[in-house]
Amino acid sequence: MSSPWCGACDPHTRVDPEGQPCGACHPSAAGPVEDARRWCGECHRRTRLTADGRRCQRCNPLAALDDDPYRRRTWCGRCDQRDRMVRDADGVRKCRACHPLGRPPAQWPMHDVPDGYTEQLMACEWLCYVSPTLRRAGSDRLRVLLQLWFEAGWTPRDVLYALDHVPTGEIQAGEIPTAAADPKMTEAYVKRRLRAWLDGDDGPLPPVNRQIADNRRKVVAAQEAAREEWLRRTRVAVPPALSRGAAQARQVARDAAERNRRRRRAADDRELLRRAEELTAAQEQSAKWRELLIREALPHAEDPPPGAVTPTRDDRLRAALSAPTQMISLPTIGESLRTRRR
Repeated sequence: MSSPWCGACDPHTRVDPEGQPCGACHPSAAGPVEDARRWCGECHRRTRLTADGRRCQRCNPLAALDDDPYRRRTWCGRCDQRDRMVRDADGVRKCRACHPLGRPPAQWPMHDVPDGYTEQLMACEWLCYVSPTLRRAGSDRLRVLLQLWFEAGWTPRDVLYALDHVPTGEIQAGEIPTAAADPKMTEAYVKRRLRAWLDGDDGPLPPVNRQIADNRRKVVAAQEAAREEWLRRTRVAVPPALSRGAAQARQVARDAAERNRRRRRAADDRELLRRAEELTAAQEQSAKWRELLIREALPHAEDPPPGAVTPTRDDRLRAALSAPTQMISLPTIGESLRTRRR
């Protein structure tokens, strides 16, 4: 029987940091359980069970253990008769004398792959203990059903997962036998559920733990490759001041800056030309208004008196500007122009 977890190894696999089975609590290190013996020839070769269904005392490695540890026993008189629990100063626990689960088998790590007849039988003993559905089949017949899967690298946890799920991750359909069902019904249930995990050659598919480990290894390998590539590029990288791409980038930036300066200069020239045209048009309009004002300031043409000097244009303009300022409206100017045309 395996010892309780020592605390110095992995609690699931019972493997020490060096990758070896723990010598203190791993089932393979347990002394009382001996290895599988050679077939005696008087019992069933695969199950090592006699004709009456008992373990062969000559070649079954677990012959010294109880054949059916889950059968209903008579009350021992030292525990509670209703639930077969012992209640004392140490707490509440299952009675080892008469409780069906009071004497658990050797605890096999659920993440460890059983190798060989004895380890497979111990793993099936633990599966029957943790799963009431498989309990009716018995560890000896269950080992025969799961031998192919254990040899393919499956762990007990992979078996429990495959019994409940299909390879796509969905829940398997169908009824689940109870702990009181017929053993043949339980065996048919195990065969039917595990049939979904067979490939085209009737071989077991990779277990879930191996798929997870392979995916993790692929991700880690891809990360390591990306890191190595980055380090390699860092080692062979040219300094930015000397790289060909940096020189090209600087030339492109200079060309872009020169194009922007030409665009701004052309825009400034167009703006200056527009303002000059507006100024010329305003000056022309001002000259027209000035001529109009001069003509309006001239008196009506009359014959000058004898001996009078005709004023020149500059004299008339000077007189008009020196006269009192008057507001001349546009309608007045227009009316004067119409009168002069008549």
